[in-house]
Amino acid sequence: PSLIASRGEAAIEKTFNRPQWVWGFVVLIVLIGVITLTMQSSKRGEEEAAWSLEAEASKFHHEPAPLPKPIEEGEEDAAPLEIMDQTARLKKAAEIYEEILSKYPKSTAAKVALFESGNVYTLLSMDDKAYEQYVSLIEKYPDSLSLSVLSHLRLAYLEQKKGNQSAAIDRFRMIYEMPESTSKDQAGFELARALEVNGKADEAKTLYQKLSEDYAKTPWGVEAKARFLL
Repeated sequence: PSLIASRGEAAIEKTFNRPQWVWGFVVLIVLIGVITLTMQSSKRGEEEAAWSLEAEASKFHHEPAPLPKPIEEGEEDAAPLEIMDQTARLKKAAEIYEEILSKYPKSTAAKVALFESGNVYTLLSMDDKAYEQYVSLIEKYPDSLSLSVLSHLRLAYLEQKKGNQSAAIDRFRMIYEMPESTSKDQAGFELARALEVNGKADEAKTLYQKLSEDYAKTPWGVEAKARFLL
C-alpha cells in the first residue's frame, strides 16, 4: 500500500511540475464540450427548420386555398388576391417536401416528407415519382412500421392503377399477413376485393367472412360483412 501511495504521490508531483499537461487536458475537455454543444445545437436547429418547412408544405397539401377577403362597405377595392389553384398548391407542396429531403435528409421530418411527397405526386398523377418515393421510404426507414405499411398500401394501389393486378394482390396479401401490420383490416379487405374482381370469388368470400369476424368494429370489417352477405 505504501508503495502504491508513493507512486501516486510521485505521479501527482510530476503532473504539477509540468502544468502544461494540466492545461492541455483542461483545454481538451473544454473543446470536447464545446464541439458537443455545437453539434447538439446545430441538430436542434436543423430539426426546427425541417419541421417548419414540413408545416408549410402541409398547408399547401392539406388545406384549401384561402378565400378572398370580402370588401366592406365604404372600403376601397384592394388589389386582387392571387390565389393558387389546387394543382399549383400541390406542386408547391412537392417542392417544399423535396427541399426538406435535400437540405435535411437526417432530420426526423425527412421520413414524413418522403411519405407525403409520394401522396402529393399521386394526386398530381406523377405515379412513377410517387412509386419511387414510397419504395425509398420503405428502404430507408424499415423501423418506421406505420409509414412503411402505409407506403406498401399506396404501392399496391399504384399497381392496381397500372393494371398490374397480380402485383397488387401479392402486396395486399403481404401486408395482411404481416404479424406486425398496422393496417391488416384495410389490406385484407382490398385483397378480398381484388380477388373478387379477378375471378376468385370463393377465396374472396372466405376472406370477407374472416374480416367481418376479426374486425367487426372497424369500417373495413363492416364493409367486408356487407360484401359477404351479398
